[in-house]
Amino acid sequence: MNQPHFLCVIGAILTLSACATPSAAPRVSTAEPGTIAYDRDVFQTLLGNHESIRRETHEIATGIETVTESDDPEVAALIRDHVVAMKVRIENGARLRQWDPMFVAVFDNADKIHMEYENTPKGIKVREVSDDPYVARLIQAHAKMVSGFVARGTEESALAHEPPSR
Repeated sequence: MNQPHFLCVIGAILTLSACATPSAAPRVSTAEPGTIAYDRDVFQTLLGNHESIRRETHEIATGIETVTESDDPEVAALIRDHVVAMKVRIENGARLRQWDPMFVAVFDNADKIHMEYENTPKGIKVREVSDDPYVARLIQAHAKMVSGFVARGTEESALAHEPPSR
């Protein structure tokens, strides 16, 4: 192959790869998806990119509605990955961050939490609700904590968070 033709082929490959939109979250961990190590690595990556994430939270009587997005397609994919993983953890009682009282309370009440999500072009919309008034307040407190993660990153994630009192 002559050099100009080779350079054209390389240029075409680079152009196509630069235009490709990731269909799934980028690989940020050597751990298997669904493991606590993988979920931790995704969470840490999101914390490290917290300045590129925006989040709107609206409290409703039974819980919250949120939209969490990023203009960075890889970060948006990780946000979606994280939400889906946390929904599975809630449904299966697969606890994490048990040193943080907020997470202990969330998992203690997981059977009373109903979560729905819908992908947006730049992230995800979540509706998390409960018929139990205490759990609705817990969901709202958890949402405020997550907004703190978005605002302050690892600084916030190092803190223990008190759940609302009964």
